[in-house]
Amino acid sequence: MKKLLVLPAAVLLLIAGLVSPAGARTTTLTWQGYSWVPRTAPGNPGAPQQWAAANVSIDGSGRLHLKVTRDKKGRYTQAELDSTRNGWGYGTYRWRVDTDVSRLAPEYVLGLFTYGTDPAYGHREIDIEASGWGTTPITWDYTTWANGHDAVARTTAPTGPSTQQIDWTPGQITWTSYDGSGAVMAIATAIGADVPVPGDESIGINLWVCGCESGWNQTPATEVVLSGFAFTPFRG
Repeated sequence: MKKLLVLPAAVLLLIAGLVSPAGARTTTLTWQGYSWVPRTAPGNPGAPQQWAAANVSIDGSGRLHLKVTRDKKGRYTQAELDSTRNGWGYGTYRWRVDTDVSRLAPEYVLGLFTYGTDPAYGHREIDIEASGWGTTPITWDYTTWANGHDAVARTTAPTGPSTQQIDWTPGQITWTSYDGSGAVMAIATAIGADVPVPGDESIGINLWVCGCESGWNQTPATEVVLSGFAFTPFRG
């Protein structure tokens, strides 16, 4: 009798899209007018390579919370939110980061990025990342993988909130960081072969542990909060 009661509930959850056939949570969240899915599949990036939907939430004020948590055995679980939409293409991508990332432990990485499943143009990956990569100070790094490059440039993260922006246009990427007052903090540019051509890219936001230095597994749990995301298509 117990078995008969459990099976219909599982079927209803599958129909509602709350779990996958393998049991992974696939809840869709709405944030800033777009649909997103918290990541649950294990894998890179990060030393722990574990991700949990429970580490992503939206509060009553519409702010996005990303957490890295540790269980009683000290094992880490990371956070990532990915857009359900693909093929965003040329335009302006803009994130408002409320957390003072200069105070993050240097093993943490906050990533704001585009990424596609097609390996062409380095998976069309364009990044803005805040991290100390195991050391201090914390920097904002601007990266494109279209031509297999590492960071194009980096700048020391200021105290307080910030706004991070990617302008992706034909043949050029411009990264701009603004401090809490709205003043321009840094600008970096890539051109030519370093610029991907649009395709199947989605948008991701993640928080993870790089495992860059010895002792990384003593890093305390943390949380990062974002209050905004906006996309403006390129009009040419």
